[in-house]
Amino acid sequence: MTQYLILCRSLSTAQRAARTLERAGTTAVVVKAPAGLTTSGCGYAVSLRKDLESALSLLERNRIPYGKVFMKPQGGEYREVER
Repeated sequence: MTQYLILCRSLSTAQRAARTLERAGTTAVVVKAPAGLTTSGCGYAVSLRKDLESALSLLERNRIPYGKVFMKPQGGEYREVER
């Protein structure tokens, strides 16, 4: 199953994003961003397994900022999702 990571600038933003997604029925977990995906060396992300487009639309409607988005197919490597 494909994993999606939505990068956030701070832990509090990632937590807010995850809560918003959970309230809408999308399972979302806050995780530390994997090394190499952020330029600052630290960061947080929201991890989810489905409904990426719906999730991003919901974050935009709720004015929750996010950064780059990555996908990782099962057994594969992370790659950036072009939007």
